[in-house]
Amino acid sequence: MVSPEPLPPSVSELLENPDKARARYPIQRPFDWRTSRASTPSIISRFLGSRPPDSPSASLYRIYAFFVLGWTTAFRNELEYFCCSHPDWRVSALPDPVDPDPTQYAVLAVLTRLMCASFNRRIELGLPRDAPAIITDFAALRARPKLYERPPEWADRVVPLEEEVFIPDAEGKQLAEDDPEVSEEFRTMNIIVHMPHIYFV
Repeated sequence: MVSPEPLPPSVSELLENPDKARARYPIQRPFDWRTSRASTPSIISRFLGSRPPDSPSASLYRIYAFFVLGWTTAFRNELEYFCCSHPDWRVSALPDPVDPDPTQYAVLAVLTRLMCASFNRRIELGLPRDAPAIITDFAALRARPKLYERPPEWADRVVPLEEEVFIPDAEGKQLAEDDPEVSEEFRTMNIIVHMPHIYFV
């Protein structure tokens, strides 16, 4: 299935003006921007003040933007939002972005794998994605079957980039190829970047 969501800005576009990109996502008002961009709100919905519902692809694209910007707090908040606020959103069901930009496509593919690593760690600890915010019976949660996440099929078909791409951190610093902080997951796609903080437990 192809994603109906419009693609996010490219890596170079985000890094060209990071302050402008960040301004689209005021941390204090996430409900203003956690919506699908696939359809234009009708006149009636605008009048009533309602917004389009959010979508898994829209959330993935925000995770991507926050990652490229090196915005750790927003990145981890969005991972937790995808995982816990929408337990019905399966990572394996994320639609194919069919992204013509090889770098962007590669970053999105790796991010789906990191999402699985993040969510599966919680699941392994006995915290299913639909676990309540306040747990009163941890033993009952641990006894439930563990439903692990897996990347979507399209992510496995994305090929490594022909040339290395360096993504700087939030301060604009690039890692050297042999730096121990380089993400091995991204290195497999020929992308040199810090390993992001993916765990929120």
